[in-house]
Amino acid sequence: MELTLKRTDFLAGLAMVQGIVERRNTVPILGHVLMHVEDTALKLAATDLEVGIRTQLPCAAAKADAQFTLGARKLFEVVREAEGDTITLKTLDNDWIELRCGRARFKMMGLDPRSFPAMPERNADGAARRTAGTLTLDAAVLAQMIDRTIFAVSPDEARYNLSGVYLESPAAGAARMVATDGHRLALIDREAAGFTMTGGVIIPRKGLAELRKLLAEPAAETTVELVLDGQLARCRRGPSEVSMRLIEGEFPDYRGVIPKTSRFHIALPRETLISTIRRAAIFSNERFHGVKLAFAPGTMTVSSTSPETGEASETVEVDFHGDEFSVGFNAAYLQQVLAVLDDGPITLGLTDDVSPGVITAETDSAFQYVVMPMRL
Repeated sequence: MELTLKRTDFLAGLAMVQGIVERRNTVPILGHVLMHVEDTALKLAATDLEVGIRTQLPCAAAKADAQFTLGARKLFEVVREAEGDTITLKTLDNDWIELRCGRARFKMMGLDPRSFPAMPERNADGAARRTAGTLTLDAAVLAQMIDRTIFAVSPDEARYNLSGVYLESPAAGAARMVATDGHRLALIDREAAGFTMTGGVIIPRKGLAELRKLLAEPAAETTVELVLDGQLARCRRGPSEVSMRLIEGEFPDYRGVIPKTSRFHIALPRETLISTIRRAAIFSNERFHGVKLAFAPGTMTVSSTSPETGEASETVEVDFHGDEFSVGFNAAYLQQVLAVLDDGPITLGLTDDVSPGVITAETDSAFQYVVMPMRL
């Protein structure tokens, strides 16, 4: 079998699928991308058993209906560094593949494509399961929902029920995403015509990150469908599809964490807040990253101190009226949420030095961020 395709198309396809491949695999075939030549298309697939990605590219092949695999990361490097407008792949004996591009020629050893695992999908026999729900949204809206929650997902894989974003329908025609790591919580609501679902599902962070990449890809259609089918979520855009197994387990009762009221509501520009925290955090403890927010009538002072390196403080004017008090927060938790919000007024909802803080944005009234305080 021999096929030829545009190098830029091949590079874009590999960039999409190779991101799912773990750098260290105990199962060698999971480090490979499966390539299937069918008619005038080259289909690419990669999986880590929990998340799978498929896409296809136009090609000219001397023989149709052929399959082979190659190491995803090494193949990506080869195609990225090669020169020339087209690249040619030719199968050799014993799963070896020859690649030619411009003046360069490479030989790579593949693995038996028959050992490539099945992608996350519905019943193996193709029978449809009960569909939990189909979320239809503008791609930009879904991308924003992911951006404003995924950063709050717990990195601790042992806390499996916190290792993804919770998706539910709080009311007919509405979608809600929630993420928490036990120290902070991000929640966003959006209108979603026709969407309703009993209960909720936990979408894994890795799968959601790959879905976010898919949403950034150029496509003729502006809307996408996220189909929740049994224990599987999948989304197709253009020639590409991401599928993932949902996380089993119960998401915690997040509603009890969100303060119903705050004693103080301090408003200030997002850029002012994020730049002030960034400067003050330079001298925060490298492990805990704590900064202190001290309030007095008309002012807020952001400060940090480290016995080993020094201290910093900066005072800005704010509309605060009340008794002086101070509260500590993890600077990274504040910076991360401010980084995903649009420029505009930000409101800090605070009560005292031991109660959770609430961050809201005038530009997005359907977003809330709750962060637990630190003792400094």
